[in-house]
Amino acid sequence: MRQVSKVATLDMTHQARIIILAFLASMLTATLALGQQPQVLTLGEAIELARRNNPIFLSTQNDEAAASWAVRSAYSRLFVPDVTVFSQLQYRAPGVQRIGTINTGGVEQGALFTSFYSLNVNWQLNGTRWFQRASAEADRSATRARTKAAEFTMESAVTIQYMTALRAGDQVEVARRARERSQENLEIAQARVAAQAVIITDQKQAEVQLGRDQVALLQFESALRVEKFRLMEGLGLAIESDVTLASEFEVFKPEFVLSDLIAMALDDHPQLKAFVASEKARKADVRQARASYFPSIAVTGQWAGFTQEIENGEFLVAQAQNGITNGLASCQLFNDISSGLPQPLTGFPQSCGSGELSPEARASILARNSQFPFDFQKIPFQASLQVSLPIFQGFSRERQVSQASAQLDDARHLRRSEELRLRTAVTSANDALETAHVIVGLEVRNREVAAEQLELASARYRLGADNFFTLLEAERVMADAERAYLDAVYTFHSSLVALEMAVGRSLRPGSETLDDQVEN
Repeated sequence: MRQVSKVATLDMTHQARIIILAFLASMLTATLALGQQPQVLTLGEAIELARRNNPIFLSTQNDEAAASWAVRSAYSRLFVPDVTVFSQLQYRAPGVQRIGTINTGGVEQGALFTSFYSLNVNWQLNGTRWFQRASAEADRSATRARTKAAEFTMESAVTIQYMTALRAGDQVEVARRARERSQENLEIAQARVAAQAVIITDQKQAEVQLGRDQVALLQFESALRVEKFRLMEGLGLAIESDVTLASEFEVFKPEFVLSDLIAMALDDHPQLKAFVASEKARKADVRQARASYFPSIAVTGQWAGFTQEIENGEFLVAQAQNGITNGLASCQLFNDISSGLPQPLTGFPQSCGSGELSPEARASILARNSQFPFDFQKIPFQASLQVSLPIFQGFSRERQVSQASAQLDDARHLRRSEELRLRTAVTSANDALETAHVIVGLEVRNREVAAEQLELASARYRLGADNFFTLLEAERVMADAERAYLDAVYTFHSSLVALEMAVGRSLRPGSETLDDQVEN
């Protein structure tokens, strides 16, 4: 009984483990299934993700912080003096130090400890610093304009890639419909072969056509995945799951006025604004370079202190004692000389004292020696005012002015070149858009005619009025018509994006695309 119970217990334990493992497996499968669900992404969401994650755009945007600090630095250098605090600790080992032919120090005094501090204030004003503020502000404006231009370029690239991915998705749908029609034709051919209405060649030909359509579908599906990968790369994100593109774009009749489009491009295009801001920055650089001819003023001030302490304080006491002893001998000598003269010296005889160093003087000497490292003796405050006027510096100022003027001329030429480029881009993109709209209308009609022809050919083949090759030719014409229509639609959208890129703002009515209007 115990053995049977033990076996039953093992069986129940094994079953429980199986149930638990099955439950965990089902939960894991459900989790993976949820994780693999495609994410829906609109064009607006894609652009916003690119703003936050695109590394190339973010690297350009980071330049704004440095430009802002350059402006703060320019204002600070103009109104706030430079302040420097300096401190030094020094140790010199015991021994004799030779300075030329003079020996200083000695072994008796021991090591020497010194410390020093200084607080220096320096303020300068010259033409370069005065105009540096305007130059830094112009550079900051140019940096912000370049960031706006980079943002616009990034949004345009995301929009184009989004369109490309949508086009790849529509090509997959066209290929899938072609495969479904080939499957239906195969079933019809099999039925007619079974009824001995046609020979088996029709069935084989239908199988070959189905295989070709399956290969084409696989190729278009692979192309769709690749385009989505490229879209995610442009957004600055890693590929984690499939993405469903949800934005839809309609074909509309373009009724833009070319002169208005050119005016909008010349007024608000971010890239042109970047060139204009760069030209203003170079103009500020010219003023700053010419300011090197102006005089300069410099005001400085210094607060300082020092300490000096020897290791053997008794050495100082001994020196003081020697001085008192020598003074006593000198005093007694002059007293003796004065007493031996017929007319004593004025002030003599003097009281020469005991010739011994008092305890109070000894303690004072030791206290004054105990300074290191923070019992500073102040050095008198120093201040100076300097005014200088540069006269000749080897033509370096002329060279700087010439270089700045040349860079200004280059910026003007680049700005004018960009204006001409925008005029040409707007004109050509507008013409391409109008042509694409006409082609879309023609391809719509061609697709309708191809669909009617395919429907007629399919019906005649079912009735035995036409052979299978006629049906295959109608299928080919229909597939070509669908692809041509698809090409025409996306050529229209691509032409519209190109026109938006040339104008610098959104032109699509009631649909997602670039920003509605670029900020000034």
